[in-house]
Amino acid sequence: MRLRSKLFVILILLSIGPLIMTGLLTRANLESCSVDVATDTRESVEQIVEIARTRYVDLYAATFDRDRILIESTVRRSADALEQIYLINEIESDSLPTPDAVYFSTDYENPETSPEGMVTDPRQFVQLDDGTQRLFPISRLHPVFVRGEGDDDSINNDIRMLAALTPELIAGSESPNEKPWLLSLYASLEDSGTHISYPGKGGYPEDYDPRQRPWFEAAIGSETGLRWIGPIIDAPTGQVRMTCAAAAYRPDGTVIGVVAADMLMLDMLDEIDLPENMAGAVNIMLATLDDKGVLIHAKPEYAQQGGKDHAPIQLEYLVADHQAQTDALIELMRAENNGSLDYVQEGKVWILSYQRLINQDSYVIVAIDRETIDAIANNVQDEVADVFTDTLSSNAAIGATILGIAVAVSFFGARSVTRPIMNLTETATAISEGDLDATADIKTGDEIETLARTFNEMVPKLRDRLAVRESLMLAMAVQQNLLPSEPPTIQGIDIASRSVYCDETGGDYFDFFELEQIDPNKHAIVVGDVTGHGIAAALLMTTARALLRSRASDSDEIADILSRVNKNLARDTRPGHFMTLYYLLIDPPAGTAAWVSAGHDAAIIYNPGDDSFSEYTGQDIPLGIEAEWQFNESAAKLPPPGGVLLIGTDGIWEARNQSGDMYGKDRLRDLMKSHASDNSDQIAQAILDDVVRFREGTPQTDDITLVVLKVV
Repeated sequence: MRLRSKLFVILILLSIGPLIMTGLLTRANLESCSVDVATDTRESVEQIVEIARTRYVDLYAATFDRDRILIESTVRRSADALEQIYLINEIESDSLPTPDAVYFSTDYENPETSPEGMVTDPRQFVQLDDGTQRLFPISRLHPVFVRGEGDDDSINNDIRMLAALTPELIAGSESPNEKPWLLSLYASLEDSGTHISYPGKGGYPEDYDPRQRPWFEAAIGSETGLRWIGPIIDAPTGQVRMTCAAAAYRPDGTVIGVVAADMLMLDMLDEIDLPENMAGAVNIMLATLDDKGVLIHAKPEYAQQGGKDHAPIQLEYLVADHQAQTDALIELMRAENNGSLDYVQEGKVWILSYQRLINQDSYVIVAIDRETIDAIANNVQDEVADVFTDTLSSNAAIGATILGIAVAVSFFGARSVTRPIMNLTETATAISEGDLDATADIKTGDEIETLARTFNEMVPKLRDRLAVRESLMLAMAVQQNLLPSEPPTIQGIDIASRSVYCDETGGDYFDFFELEQIDPNKHAIVVGDVTGHGIAAALLMTTARALLRSRASDSDEIADILSRVNKNLARDTRPGHFMTLYYLLIDPPAGTAAWVSAGHDAAIIYNPGDDSFSEYTGQDIPLGIEAEWQFNESAAKLPPPGGVLLIGTDGIWEARNQSGDMYGKDRLRDLMKSHASDNSDQIAQAILDDVVRFREGTPQTDDITLVVLKVV
């Protein structure tokens, strides 16, 4: 019912009192209430925006810390790999293989000598001196080498060492999530200056010497052996980049070389989506404190200084129009790890907030235009004022028609209007004090209810969106990093693997273990399936993975390994939660296989020689059910050359189409038979493609994981 109709019904039911006096007093009360409510509402909205702004600063700081930790881990791992390669080369200089193909910068610049399969990436461009950008081709199959100083024998030895680092560079460059990742991962040797970079590209200057670059000098001069440097100009492209570098050392403490990774500076400042009404009104910076003040190491304007002339970036200090404000900011940052204050720069007022990064002397600074925040508050204030204006206009119109009834309309109408508005003000006050679950329960059916609904929807949507997005992003990145990035290389065995989750996280698991300390000829393959999927299943999978990895390399007694893992898992697992697991141990030179099936479906074997199928079956129960269960090991011969062995999870054969039919194991065996002449990777992909076709567009309801072995 409309507000005007409510007032009309009320006045019919009431007796006419002192008409003129009551009407005047009611009008005065409404006008006073309008001013008070609008003022209180503006103050409450400003406090709500303050809470949201503080959370954005915290979110930016958390994002920077996450990226920093991931990049530092990648660089440190690559530096460790270089140290191991150096030791191997020192022990036996001929042990490192000569790479099949070596491409130098000049090879990439000549279409006749460049590698096959060159591609372009919108983030990989040449930044020219006039500020324009030009995409250039790169290779994701081969790195680029820059020849250092020395005779041919020593340079060739350096190239073999660096070429052995290529798998680590490729693995480190793979994105752990869908966010922008590394532009380049590269390494240089101290003695000769020989250099490798992935992905491969041309454009290096003729006199390029990595030992004279800032990242190389900073990493060697660092006490911790790892440093962030930037912004700097990339030598081949002229891009403005941020660089993380770590030194690799010999056992005697001397430097072998430096490994470094680059990120595009604009990517580091553009990872969080802002609300539409705040776009263009927020400045993001990375800064440190020194004796002169707040030194800005990263901001979007620096990217315009790039170019092929390689002039160094001119770092700027954050300076207010008034020295007192600059001094106040410096004093606050030295005293507190986070804070905010008003800041005037070039006549424009900013609300400047900062947060110190974890275990760092760096700060993330977020500056928001004061006019933008005022505009948000003014919009809400104007809406409240409009509601009161409409109410007064309605009362005046009715009063002009029937003067006596208008008095009652004004009195009881004011009460009907102000009560829900005061309820709305109380709700806004509770939200401004940090209670983001507070809601206004107003059922008036008019503009006031619309305003209340806007309040109720505003903050919870922001909170839920940030919380869900951050949680799923972190969970997905962590779990994906737990799975092997590529199958192992096993003499006589062609192996491939796939895992596709139906949610961001899942409960399927596969892994490969090399038993170098026990028997280098033996290799372990593990496939598991946790009940359910999602976050709960992912946590149980992670626990089982940690227990398996802690014991798998100590013994080839796989029944004993699973018995011990099961005891630990059953102790900490809630009833109804368990994990099926298939543990296969193969010895290709001996042609034998041993396995334990903890409640998992049997491995399927196809022998094309006699066109027969068989299975490696087991009778044990799943992990996590009975702590004292003793598992039993089975053994058999490996399939003859050309034979195919598949271990999978029930997400394959239990997939259903639109009619409710299951995919089934018969269809899976037929597919293995028809693709038996393909390699393992082609077989695995054919199975996934066929399951997708079979579902006919129905959603995937369970995780799918499979490992395919083909005897060659």
